[in-house]
Amino acid sequence: MLIGGLSLSQIYVQLAYADPLKSSIRQVIGNYNMEMKTDPKTPIAGQTSKILLRISSVNGDDLVDLPIMIRIAKDGIELQQTHQIIVPYGHYTYGYSFSHPGIYSLDVKVNDTAYSGQDLDFTFPINVSSSLASYTSSLSLPLVVTISIVIIGVIFLNRKMKKEERRKSTIENTKG
Repeated sequence: MLIGGLSLSQIYVQLAYADPLKSSIRQVIGNYNMEMKTDPKTPIAGQTSKILLRISSVNGDDLVDLPIMIRIAKDGIELQQTHQIIVPYGHYTYGYSFSHPGIYSLDVKVNDTAYSGQDLDFTFPINVSSSLASYTSSLSLPLVVTISIVIIGVIFLNRKMKKEERRKSTIENTKG
């Protein structure tokens, strides 16, 4: 019974991946699995965003002390490139402030010294919104509903007043 319990726990441990990033974009090249997500989910132009990376082997093990370089570009123009970064325990967070809305390219170059001795390039798109779009998307539903009701009410009252004015005008024209 004890041996059976130990066998099951070993199977469970082999299937459990360490700290995957939820709602991330994932790519696999060779023996590497790269995950990327941003915080906030849609970065806002002019505000610093976090770019979260997770690098693991294809079997899910986080890789320790892996050398990478990060490059950010927009419309093919390089905006920033880091020097070599050593990623501890498979996770790295990089802060960046996107200056304008649009689609940016995040390139992560992994120096694959362990397997192929080559550099592997992972490329991820990052869609950055304007601060105005983020403001409207962050409005709460009750506020949007209230504003909509007020606008509809103003339109309704305006039409009712115009109809009443036309009715009075018609009555005055028939008397005169």
